[in-house]
Amino acid sequence: MIVVRGCAFPEDRHYHAQHNVWLQCGPDGVVTLGATSYGVALAREFMGFLPKPAGTEVEADRAVGLIELWKTMVSVRTPVACRIVEGNAAATADPTLINRDPYGAGWLLRLRVPDWEQVKVNLVSGDAISVAFEEAMRLDNFEGPESAA
Repeated sequence: MIVVRGCAFPEDRHYHAQHNVWLQCGPDGVVTLGATSYGVALAREFMGFLPKPAGTEVEADRAVGLIELWKTMVSVRTPVACRIVEGNAAATADPTLINRDPYGAGWLLRLRVPDWEQVKVNLVSGDAISVAFEEAMRLDNFEGPESAA
């Protein structure tokens, strides 16, 4: 587990620091996408989650769903081109699940990514996680989860 300014990043995933999402390819080849603990700290409390429908084709850097925060809606973007397999019905029914367990039960979507082995090299993993998120947090003047409160 990598921890940057109080935010945890499991090392078994790939990350996109600008979109504040993690991706993890399962044994079935389906890629799970979720919010990072940093994204959760910035958002503070999720009020709603509305994924695009299963079967939707999405280009890289485009929205795959919407998250409702206290006074605003934010697009959830995918850093990879994909087809949506499913949205997390549990997170739709109880968006606070995203806050409580962003790397587990609070995942957002499952995606079919046709060229995962090629596109994952453009994501952050390993030692680069600390560097990428330290820079993102510096740019956001984020000192830690308590500073976002």
